[in-house]
Amino acid sequence: MLNRKSQSPGKAEKNTKSRSRPGLVLPLFMMMLLGAAFWISTNNMGHDQTYILVAFSLTGILLLGLTMRGVLGLFIPSPDSKRKGKKESQDELEKIIQSTPHPVIITDAQGKALIINKYFNDMLGISSEEDFCLLTDHRTSSWELKDVFSRVILGETIVLPETWKTLPLSHQAQDIKEACLRITLIPVRHSSSLVKKVYIKIEDCTLSKKLEQSIRQDQCRLRAALEGARQIVCEIDPMNGKMLMDLQSTENSAAQKSVESKRLIEFADLVHPEDRGQLQQLIKQHASREGVNFEHRFRMRWETGEWKWIQFRGKAFSSAGKDSSLFAGTMLDITREHESEMELRKSEARYRSVFANAVEGMYLVGTDGVVICVNQSFAKILGYDSPDDFMSGSQKRYLSEIYYIHKVREKRLEALREKGEILQMETQVLQKDRSLIWISENARAIMDDQGRVMYFEGSLIDITARKKSEERLLHQALFDQNTNLPNRANLVEKLDKVLKKAASDQDFFFGLIFFDLDGFGSVNDGYGHFVGDSLLLEVSRRVRKLLKPGDTLARLNSDEFGIIAGDRSSQEIMDLAQDLRKNIEEVFVLDGHEIFITASFGVLYYNMTYTRSDEMLRDAELAMHKAKKQGKNCCVSFAREMYQQKSQQTLMEKDLRRALDRDELAINYQPIVKLDSSELVGLEALIRWKHPDKGLISPDIFIPLAEATGLIEPIGDWVLLESCRQISAWREVNNSLILNVNLSGKQIEKAGLEQKIYQTLQKVNLDPEYLNLEVTESMAMTGMDSNIRTLKRLKYMGVRLSIDDFGTGYSSLAHLQRFPLDELKIDRSFINTINMSKNNNRILQSIVDLALGLNLKMVAEGIETKGQLDQVKALKCHYGQGFLFSKAIEPQVIEKIWIVPLKQSPGKVDLDLINDTSRAGA
Repeated sequence: MLNRKSQSPGKAEKNTKSRSRPGLVLPLFMMMLLGAAFWISTNNMGHDQTYILVAFSLTGILLLGLTMRGVLGLFIPSPDSKRKGKKESQDELEKIIQSTPHPVIITDAQGKALIINKYFNDMLGISSEEDFCLLTDHRTSSWELKDVFSRVILGETIVLPETWKTLPLSHQAQDIKEACLRITLIPVRHSSSLVKKVYIKIEDCTLSKKLEQSIRQDQCRLRAALEGARQIVCEIDPMNGKMLMDLQSTENSAAQKSVESKRLIEFADLVHPEDRGQLQQLIKQHASREGVNFEHRFRMRWETGEWKWIQFRGKAFSSAGKDSSLFAGTMLDITREHESEMELRKSEARYRSVFANAVEGMYLVGTDGVVICVNQSFAKILGYDSPDDFMSGSQKRYLSEIYYIHKVREKRLEALREKGEILQMETQVLQKDRSLIWISENARAIMDDQGRVMYFEGSLIDITARKKSEERLLHQALFDQNTNLPNRANLVEKLDKVLKKAASDQDFFFGLIFFDLDGFGSVNDGYGHFVGDSLLLEVSRRVRKLLKPGDTLARLNSDEFGIIAGDRSSQEIMDLAQDLRKNIEEVFVLDGHEIFITASFGVLYYNMTYTRSDEMLRDAELAMHKAKKQGKNCCVSFAREMYQQKSQQTLMEKDLRRALDRDELAINYQPIVKLDSSELVGLEALIRWKHPDKGLISPDIFIPLAEATGLIEPIGDWVLLESCRQISAWREVNNSLILNVNLSGKQIEKAGLEQKIYQTLQKVNLDPEYLNLEVTESMAMTGMDSNIRTLKRLKYMGVRLSIDDFGTGYSSLAHLQRFPLDELKIDRSFINTINMSKNNNRILQSIVDLALGLNLKMVAEGIETKGQLDQVKALKCHYGQGFLFSKAIEPQVIEKIWIVPLKQSPGKVDLDLINDTSRAGA
């Protein structure tokens, strides 16, 4: 921009042409001529010549005078020439200002712009027609330059420090609002030494300022990161074996850094002797590999004097003035990490040892199912010589290859990924020779810190032997040991399946046949259990010959059988039952004996109302009982009228449930006497139900009902408590009395029986040795292993144990020695048949010999005559019980007849007198 007070270019050019200076050639020539004349005059010229010279000189002087103005013009410029020079210098100044790469302005003493370059114009958005004043314009008024300007006018050059200024937006820099500026103000003096103008230069330091701030922030972040990470910046010189460590703390600012915060220490004073040589050797090896990361850990003496493990990370770099490279990096105290790592390595070593020597087969598998490693036990279980033998054969060995069942192969890995573990998964796997074994497997997913699965670890054990044992136990649980026929539980399971099939297939029809051998007990009594068992086996063989392959024959109880006859009409089912009945009534030849036996059949046809197997078994059994009532050896199909009896039973069940609350149940006691001395030694507690409408109901009727409905447990608890309380009172008169209480099969199967009996004895203050618990033979043989454990716990508690009704069961006598018994009660059926046949006497003698051989006390039940008593005594039986002595009578009668007389005259009991009195009292 030009000076706003100068003339226009047109006028200046016109004045210059009208006032041009005279030429300088002529004056110069005249001066030379005058000089020549002067030289001639001084070199002995003549008189005439002198005049000529004077004339010549005067002429020269005249000419010189004429041109003097032009000569003086060389040294004394005219006003016009001054103006022209000023204009030219101003043009040159403006060119210089315009070419300056910074915003520049020249103002007068009042701050008005004289010359502005384009950078200044662009920075503030000043137009060429605008009169701009630096001190008053709104765009620069906030710069506060008035005081500074006053100092510059007085001749002071001022450089203002870098300051952030607010600049107006312009079309060229629309995104600039704040800028960091450094302003320089230089006074421009006039010839009179007064400051008339001010030269102002502005430097934009925004980028450098931001870069400087960024560098400073990076330095602070780096310093904080290093100190937060417990790292020390260091420099290592591999030639002289020294370290330069920066010990600057976060409390010091960047400006406070000095060489005092650094220490130059030799390896010998710092690095552990055992690590020093290796460190120096590694550093020298990596010194030529500039830019390559170098990492090493070593022990260093800390300020406290202790040795700590240090992790050094850095790179080699060339240093000016040095022939070799230096290492720069950081050092981190990793003592804890190193110790943890060492402990982890020890733990890993222990784990490897456990892994390698574990009895269980152990393995690690990748997420893709590829085996990583296995231990020796794993290989041995699968029939391989070693883990290497298992892994050989292919580059990748998939664990899924060992599983025999394809579904396991597909689902196992999926389950691991979804659930994270599998527990006690039992399946079959293939050994090396392709044989099958059973294994139990546990596995789990191993996760990283982010919860991603890294691999799977697991273990397996060979359970083939256990599986075979379970199969045997399962067979024993589902099959009859004597006939090898399915048992009741097995039949129920098969019946449920058949019911489902019939419900889904309308064309499928089947029936259920329930039959019982008539008079089977007499076979056992007459020929012994061996013949009885043989008879059952032969019956099952005859029946199976008449059945189809899809039919099921099961042994439900001692002499009860069930048949599922499928894919037959109702008439065909009844015909099958009749054929079986006829086949069974044919003679059996067993152990040299001809045995004739019949069977009663109950037949049930399927209909849509049946949805449960127990309902069908119930109704088929009802039909079988109906056949027995009709005279046995016949077939009866189920009819709805049979429910009448069932409804009566249901009513009885309701009455039985309320019998305890209504005090309808009572306990009678039957004496047990010592046969050789006729002394009273015990009393058997027998429950009675006095129904308010039906009178006295036999235990043979309501006890099975109580067992079937679960009422036997509260009834049994009540009997035990009341009888123990009663015998405890009677023992104050006769301290030799022992109480006999019958246990139901449901009671002995119930957990916690021992604790319940113990609490009862504690409550009535009765010693356990005065309680004798009676268990029937058939009940003891059902679930024998479990029952034996329970009986042994009771025996350990001090309670006496007896086998009741011995000889009526269907088990081997050899099982008797497994029970912790004190007493054996011979069933009344053997006593009633004494002397009827030699076989009966032999059986009775065998039972007595067995009891004597096992050192068991014997009680003969059902003694009703004097002859039976004498015979039992002859067999050396210890105790007797029966109507000959007394039937089961009420407690007050027992006390009146048996207890009080003994108190008055202790000693032997007059059996005839007591028997007559008890009968009269009863």
